[in-house]
Amino acid sequence: MAIGIFLMHVLDVIFFVGLAGSSFVVIYSFIEDTVELFEKDEPPLIPGATPTATRSS
Repeated sequence: MAIGIFLMHVLDVIFFVGLAGSSFVVIYSFIEDTVELFEKDEPPLIPGATPTATRSS
C-alpha cells in the first residue's frame, strides 16, 4: 500500500513537471511568433536570383 501511494506521488510530480514544461513551450512560442509577426519584412527574392545580381544589357 505504501508503495502505491509513493508511486502516485511520483506520477503527480511527473505530471506537474510536464505541465510546467508545456506551459514554458507555449509562452516561448507565443513570444517568438509575436516577434516574427511584428518585425520588418524583407522583400521576396526571385527564385534562382542572387541578391547582388545586376541586369546586363
